[in-house]
Amino acid sequence: MIAVSAYRLALALAFAVLAAGSLKADQLVTDLSEHQIAIRSNFTGTQILLFGAVEARTPGTRALNRDIVVVVQGPNAPAMVRRKERVAGIWANHDSVTYPDVPGYYAVASTRPLEVTTTPDILKALHIGIESIDPGIAEARAIDGTAQMLLPEQETAFWKALIRNRQRERLYVSVPGGVTFLGQTLFRARVDIPANVPVGLYTAKVYLFQDGDVIDTISSPLYIDKRGIERFIYRMAHSDPLLYGLLAVLGAAFAGWLASAVMRRP
Repeated sequence: MIAVSAYRLALALAFAVLAAGSLKADQLVTDLSEHQIAIRSNFTGTQILLFGAVEARTPGTRALNRDIVVVVQGPNAPAMVRRKERVAGIWANHDSVTYPDVPGYYAVASTRPLEVTTTPDILKALHIGIESIDPGIAEARAIDGTAQMLLPEQETAFWKALIRNRQRERLYVSVPGGVTFLGQTLFRARVDIPANVPVGLYTAKVYLFQDGDVIDTISSPLYIDKRGIERFIYRMAHSDPLLYGLLAVLGAAFAGWLASAVMRRP
């Protein structure tokens, strides 16, 4: 009985210590300027504002040793990278690598460069930064479709090529200094959403670092979807591609006939 009571007392003290530590830790309060973005025919891109505050549990502390990192990403989908080679003087697709879990959009903004915010191991573990994205196990295939093995450096070359393509399309963005403190506790970050952004569910995740360690983290959903006739066409193309193809051919034929009829008018 004494041993059980001592165990319960030690367990209660451990929980008390953990609770006291959590009360002293700073916490985040964040929100997005909008949680849903509608894509229409005149959509040329937009910008979302993420704002928040750090609730200091220790009065009088300053924000100089705190860092904020914002990661907006989604939706994940398989992505294929092909390597082109010159065959008989013509550039043609050759080997390919498919990654099963690649974010269609990835933006990271921070108060300071990531390399001075925390250690590379923590960035890798939390998948913070374009270099720390985990796309899953790659599947390589030759030009004839047969599976093949790639050396690590070869697979890395394909992955870097995919990142370059996404960066060129403004779908992968890294903005050191993109998060600014407005005083001791308030902060904000602006994230650009390009016109070619994929539709789907996104996550805006905010990390609070203090002296290189993660103190708190909070997530907010963001949904991007098509509206109007664009939504109807998009859903038809994915749910009934045969009907979509037939309508596209008929529409092109009608447009050609109409143009020729107009040109024949005296």
